[in-house]
Amino acid sequence: MEIWTVIFVLAIGIFIGILLQKYYPVGKLIRRYGIISRFLVKRKSESREINVIPSDFEGKMSLFILAGQSNMSGTGKLTAASSVTDPRVFVFGNDYRWHLAKEPIDSQTKQVDKVSEDKSAGVGPGMAFATELLKYNPELIIGLIPSAKSGTAIEQWQRSLSEDTLYGSCLKRVGAASVMGEITGILFFQGEKDAQKPSQDSDITFFPNQWADKFVTLVKDFRQDLGKPDLPVVFAQIGTTTDPETLPNWETVKAQQATVQLPATRMITTDDLALQDYVHLTTESYLIVGKRFAKAFWKLTQR
Repeated sequence: MEIWTVIFVLAIGIFIGILLQKYYPVGKLIRRYGIISRFLVKRKSESREINVIPSDFEGKMSLFILAGQSNMSGTGKLTAASSVTDPRVFVFGNDYRWHLAKEPIDSQTKQVDKVSEDKSAGVGPGMAFATELLKYNPELIIGLIPSAKSGTAIEQWQRSLSEDTLYGSCLKRVGAASVMGEITGILFFQGEKDAQKPSQDSDITFFPNQWADKFVTLVKDFRQDLGKPDLPVVFAQIGTTTDPETLPNWETVKAQQATVQLPATRMITTDDLALQDYVHLTTESYLIVGKRFAKAFWKLTQR
């Protein structure tokens, strides 16, 4: 009895299938609702992203963390000089996928970690750093890991392993990116926020007089958590501002930065560079900062 039931069900299924194919072909149904097309587009897109890194580059990248606030994320406008790409420079995007690097490096497209999202990110120093570093060593394969967030104080960068913090999300993306290579250095550009006048409406605490101590602690924590006690770090000293009333502690933070004493660490200056507003650099200035980062890193690592 059970066998005849199975045969009967199969026969009905075949009959219905024949009718569907005759009067409403399955292929037409699939195309109408885009089932195959959506799948293929997705697969092709994923394939392009997966294959963006040549197989002989995999595991050989020199990875750099880009941390800090808006002058690291970048706010510059795209120009011909800032729109370059290089087949040896890649970025671990905020979407947690590898891409051939191009500005804006800190693009918020498909951002995963909302804690570090910068919706207005523009040209910054990242790409200029990478292309300049290749001039010192053309054999390098460089991977950039953007982690900066505009308007953040040094206190917000202190150690926390939560993914909802700047430090924790940075470590998470470093872990994800490290399958392609080794963490080689940290670039840091921050301090403007700590120069700001404290506001009663803000829950952020500024530490203009303790900036150096906070930064030293941050570097030591990064080195310990990454298992690299001698990891090279290059940081940028804040430059100039045209609004000292809003940023009354500017010179205090700047002086603090000049006192930092850490092994395998170097500071670059930016006070001779042009601004686009009261605190943010121009595109041309960001390119210069990138070159200074590269020069300082190279000298630091060639001792």
